[in-house]
Amino acid sequence: MKGKSRVLLVSIVPPRNDCGVRIVMYRHFVERNPFELHVASNADFADGLMIHTQLRLPYLVHRLRKSRFGRRFAGWIADYENFIWPLTANDALEEAVQRFQPQVVLTLAECGLSHIARKTAERYRLPLAGLFLDWFPVMKGHYGHKSTQRILSRRYRDLYAACDLAFCTSDGMQEVLGPHPNSHVIYPMPGRHVMPEKAWPPRSGKFRVVYVGSVENFYGRMLCSLIEQIEGTSDLEIIVVGPNADWPRQLRDRALANGTYLGFKPPEEAARVLASADALLSVMSFEKEHELFMRTSFTTKFLDYVSFGKPVILWGPEYCTPVRVTREHGGAAVVSTPDATAVVCLCREMARDAELNEKLSQEALHLHQTLFNPDRLQDVFVQKITGLVNGRN
Repeated sequence: MKGKSRVLLVSIVPPRNDCGVRIVMYRHFVERNPFELHVASNADFADGLMIHTQLRLPYLVHRLRKSRFGRRFAGWIADYENFIWPLTANDALEEAVQRFQPQVVLTLAECGLSHIARKTAERYRLPLAGLFLDWFPVMKGHYGHKSTQRILSRRYRDLYAACDLAFCTSDGMQEVLGPHPNSHVIYPMPGRHVMPEKAWPPRSGKFRVVYVGSVENFYGRMLCSLIEQIEGTSDLEIIVVGPNADWPRQLRDRALANGTYLGFKPPEEAARVLASADALLSVMSFEKEHELFMRTSFTTKFLDYVSFGKPVILWGPEYCTPVRVTREHGGAAVVSTPDATAVVCLCREMARDAELNEKLSQEALHLHQTLFNPDRLQDVFVQKITGLVNGRN
């Protein structure tokens, strides 16, 4: 019996069971453990998390980022990380390759470190696989100066073309990136959720909408507008779970005080909140500047939600991939206008229409069992990487 394939994962974030890209990778690599894995990352690691190599920016740049001047020079540091750092030799990564002897280099496609991974794979004549999970070149915090976004997006496409194997997080991502001889759509990996015996918080008698996910930036602005609308009702309530809400202070304080905002919850605690819902909410931005991101990304929470067999409300523009998937396969009630009052109207319709609730619940479960089935997604992921190692497309 052959051993596991040796995979070197080069990523700006390590697999971790919390949220976003980290949790998707955790579910693929750690929870199911299909490969012999070594992680190389410039992120901070928890001791003992996994076998890893720490990649550091040059000492002076690293110290500047960590200093009190780091925020002032953040744009310049990000530009250095994206454009200069990939041109320099990375001794720690070279040593990791020589010691671990990987059979494939797998990288999270983004703006800087993934290009170091590409060059390393080329130098050692190793196959290169890419995870195209978000369009990082347009994401705040991942580019330096806004004028660099076009260059970074072009390099993102070049990385896609250079990969021997590419995983796209959505049909939209694959369409925007274009033709590729070995590209596959794998929606964000859902978790292994066990329906909790006891839901929390206790029921109040109102129709409850629950949201779990990112609560910052455009997500935060949409949630704030909905919270303000629901605050003016007597028959609806919303509960929001997620880290680092950047909401207006008065609204955030009020939401914390009345139990609307619960902050971050680990997955097992978040599951108790999800189980208490009458409907589960997923949001995608309508703001024009985020259109490319919405066309290419796919919200992990949608896949997590459907496993609970509860009605899902998908609030987003027609062009975003989750809405497109829902229009074709069902699985959610879509609100395709940015006006939060439309979400309120839908909640009230769901509260009084048992048949609609049952229909949406059954559609959600069907999605979980078919298109979003975690065993199917993992099988495709493992088979394609194993095939690459064995010289098969």
